[in-house]
Amino acid sequence: MRKYSAREILNKLKWHPEYDFSKVEIVCMDRFSGSIRISAREIEEIGQKFLFLKDGKMIPQHRIIEIRYGDETVWKRS
Repeated sequence: MRKYSAREILNKLKWHPEYDFSKVEIVCMDRFSGSIRISAREIEEIGQKFLFLKDGKMIPQHRIIEIRYGDETVWKRS
């Protein structure tokens, strides 16, 4: 079975008509606070290597540890 990347999952949740992207939450590793949660509403663009946020921050995709849709975890780094 193929393992999908965080980027592939985020793009599916953003563009597939069955999903409401505003229900997505991303959990990322942070060097200072351990982990941070980012709402999909904060994302400007899903790039090849980074998530570009509306406030100008760039989150490297290798720091994504979990993607949640509502109350369900839909992707988790293994």
